[in-house]
Amino acid sequence: MEYIILDIARILRRSGVYVSASEVADCISALKALSTDEIDKHNLSSLMNSTMLKREWGAEYISRLVDLYFELGGEDTESGKAALTLPVSSSMGTGMGRWGKGAPVDVLTDLVMKRNIEQVCSIVKGLNFGQPLLAGNEEETISNFKRESGWFEVSNTIETSYKQGRITGEAYSAALEALEEWSKLLVEEMERLLVNVSGEDYLIQVLQRRNPRRIDFQDTGRLQILQMSREVEKLGRKLAVRKGRRMKTCSKGHIDLRKSTKRAMAAGGIPFHLMKRDRKPSKPDIWLLCDLSNSVRNFSYFMLLLVYTIQKRYANIRSFIFVDKLLEVTDYLRKQDWNSALDGIGSLKGYNLTGYSHYGNVLYQFSTGYLSQLNKNTTVIILGDAKNNWNKTNGSEVLGDIKACAAALYWLNPMSKDLWNHEDCVMAKYASSCTGAFQCSNIEQLEQVIADIL
Repeated sequence: MEYIILDIARILRRSGVYVSASEVADCISALKALSTDEIDKHNLSSLMNSTMLKREWGAEYISRLVDLYFELGGEDTESGKAALTLPVSSSMGTGMGRWGKGAPVDVLTDLVMKRNIEQVCSIVKGLNFGQPLLAGNEEETISNFKRESGWFEVSNTIETSYKQGRITGEAYSAALEALEEWSKLLVEEMERLLVNVSGEDYLIQVLQRRNPRRIDFQDTGRLQILQMSREVEKLGRKLAVRKGRRMKTCSKGHIDLRKSTKRAMAAGGIPFHLMKRDRKPSKPDIWLLCDLSNSVRNFSYFMLLLVYTIQKRYANIRSFIFVDKLLEVTDYLRKQDWNSALDGIGSLKGYNLTGYSHYGNVLYQFSTGYLSQLNKNTTVIILGDAKNNWNKTNGSEVLGDIKACAAALYWLNPMSKDLWNHEDCVMAKYASSCTGAFQCSNIEQLEQVIADIL
């Protein structure tokens, strides 16, 4: 089992989750404290999460990793699988639906209406899908799985019943959620089969897609937004107490030799009391200009959350939003909690007149109204995809003036660098006038950017 822990730690690192040697040692020590009867997949997953991942999203993540890990095959994983108490899924046997794979359509429909997903799960796991696995086209594979398991037939039946008034709107919404869970089960089954066929490289791909630190800001779902929001909040709180270069006297830290020697003079040169010092927390002076157009909405959400978290601690944070016109929202964000601020930000007037981004108008407006207020302690950060919608004025002329008046000017773009100068994106013109321009598509890249510029 020690080998399995070490191997899973290696896979975690490859998937972008850092695990230290001491954390692996803690996991192995805790594992040795368990009796053989206590070791099953659930306890093994809980043990790894509490000793190695230590994250809110880690329980589901490590549980999925453990499930898929034992699909890799090989002598070591097979012996590990035999050592665990693995649940055996039951099946309802030969189906009677159109495709002859699962239960009759009316039975499946009834299970979905009752949201009995556990029974649906048992049926799905008992299927022998006839369609070949398409590692290069997962969407088509899932479509085949849905067809063979009867998902499409059940979905059409429920849709028809709702249109004909035989089920209520509430029951219809609950059925859609159950169908979504069923779809998720099929995705998990596909991943299991493909890991068994393709090996560790595909397992790494699955884990990277599930890693909130590597999920693209623009591709997040509802659950992923919740997980990633917590990670961004943690990053914001970490930045809020980030230590600067100035030093202060404190009870912990490095010994201050000058003050220790001075104080020792009163005791005849004997240093009875050592004076220590450490760096003061820095007070960031940041101005953030955030594009709220539809093309970068999810990215802007996370960036505003980051600034909101820091702004709650320090006053030297100014926040601006824009689509085709600039609007300062510093006081707006400071006076209310995050959920209220997020719900009401769309109702603010003065930043979205046409619905289309116009970076030229925004940059000239910032230069005219705020350039004189900048100083050499201020870092200006612009967040957006630089898509100017083919407007003649792009504002690149004033970026040099903004950079000259501030300590630094940085641009964070969520788009891949390959697309920075594609179609209406004029990032090349902006990047040459900035202190630095970075691709910032996920939390991992965001952390690296912050480490580089602040």
